[in-house]
This record gives sequence, structure tokens and C-alpha cells, in this order.
Amino acid sequence: MTYDAIYWLMLGAGFVVTGLVGILMMWKTEKLLLSFLAGTAVNIVLTAGAVWWWSSAFAGSEQQFSRMFGLFGLGVSFANNEVLLFFAQLIMKKKIGGDPAPDADA
Repeated sequence: MTYDAIYWLMLGAGFVVTGLVGILMMWKTEKLLLSFLAGTAVNIVLTAGAVWWWSSAFAGSEQQFSRMFGLFGLGVSFANNEVLLFFAQLIMKKKIGGDPAPDADA
């Protein structure tokens, strides 16, 4: 498997696993902060592992551009995962823990 394929698999796995953990926690606990922190922790662990792997795969001064380009992509992916996770959980919070429907008889 090429470095590019592994890189994209890591990006995809980070998105899927972060989302699953965060959304399942939100579904079970209905607590926005707790579920967001759990998803963030998973995202940090996966991104840190990907950063470590990418940096070690492209060590050396002659590969600095490839290393920096890949690390930039991982940083953008981390930020996007956090924003998507937060808004997905916020929408869930409004639907799950929102106010009850108004009484039609009143």
C-alpha cells in the first residue's frame, strides 16, 4: 500500500471514528460537553498518530515540502472533524433534549 493510500485511509478513519464516538456518546448521554470531549479525545489520538507516522515517513531535509504539505492536510482535517462533530451534536441536542411540543389544547 502506498503512503498516499495510507494517508487517505487515516483521514477517513479519523472522520468516521471521531463522528461515531461523538454521536453515539451524545445519543446515550444527551450531554453535549461530555460527548464533544470524548469525540475530541479520539480525534486528537488519531491525528497525533497520523502526524507521527507522516513525519517519520518523510524525515529528512529533502522531503520537507512533502512532510509540511501532509501535516497541513492533517491539521485541516482535524479542524474540519471538530467543526462537523460540534454542529452534528448541537443539532442532536436540540432534537433530543429540546423543549416539549406545545400543548394543542391550550
